[in-house]
Amino acid sequence: MRNFRSKFIAYAVGLLIVLALKLGGCTGTQPELTSTETPTPFATQRVTENVNRVSILGIRSAVKANVEYHRLIDYLSETTDRPFILVAHTLEDQFTQVEQGNVDFVFSNPLAAVQMRRLYGLKFLATLKRPETGKEFGGLIIVRSDSEIQNVEDLRGKNVVCLNFETAAGGCIFQTYHLQQKGIDPFADFGSFQELQSQDNIVFSVLNGTFDAGFIRTGQLEKMLAEGSIISLDELRILDLAADDYYYPHTTRLYPEWTFAAMPETDPETIAAVKDALLRASPSTLAPARAEGFVPPVDYTPMDELIETLKLKSWDAPRYIKSQ
Repeated sequence: MRNFRSKFIAYAVGLLIVLALKLGGCTGTQPELTSTETPTPFATQRVTENVNRVSILGIRSAVKANVEYHRLIDYLSETTDRPFILVAHTLEDQFTQVEQGNVDFVFSNPLAAVQMRRLYGLKFLATLKRPETGKEFGGLIIVRSDSEIQNVEDLRGKNVVCLNFETAAGGCIFQTYHLQQKGIDPFADFGSFQELQSQDNIVFSVLNGTFDAGFIRTGQLEKMLAEGSIISLDELRILDLAADDYYYPHTTRLYPEWTFAAMPETDPETIAAVKDALLRASPSTLAPARAEGFVPPVDYTPMDELIETLKLKSWDAPRYIKSQ
């Protein structure tokens, strides 16, 4: 009995020590998320200085951004023999993190990227290329198929939703510019004009009647249909349908695709290695994002013109000069 008691006491003491160590560990700094881990929504974490932080715009959610681009981040780490980490940001957070110098590379929609180049000197490395649609995309104005709204003139007095008034390219700005070219000012002529954080939610809010119309980018409906988020495209109708042979139906003109850029302070050798890796990336690396690769950066002058015409954020900042 005495031997059993001694063993029990020793076991209990050992267990208490283990528990104390575990509890003590819980108060320390948590490890940073890697590209294969599920990030907390729109994380803004900092990591050690030798890790290259890639800010990726999470237009749907941080989790979806991680699913779509973790292969790309892993590929950059393997190809360049340098560590990279994916950090998903909202549009607002991405601007803040770039302004504060908390990231090394930025992958964003062209409108946001061009504005950050004008404001903070981003260096464009490559333009995204997608299957079927190549290096361009556009925007849609959607309504329910049974809506009384038949054309853009009917949007006057209606409740409309988009992604972000200042920086959402295919999710707001393309359509705003398209309507202003037709003499319609969304901010003055709509009954209400509001923002939502997700293009998925924009589609759902139109379907359930919360809003009369919504702005989304090309391919968004087809993506949701493939994922099973919506059952049929027949429930929605596109206003001012463009008459061209572009792969997806759309309302607006077409603009250059997303761009991968570097912060001006990023190590030049790392920038060169990343650019080379991007241009050699295989379609399998970008398959989760429904993209097939990168090409050298295209001409983003149409974005500068749109920014200056609509007097968006950075409208009075200098344009990028190609000769530089």
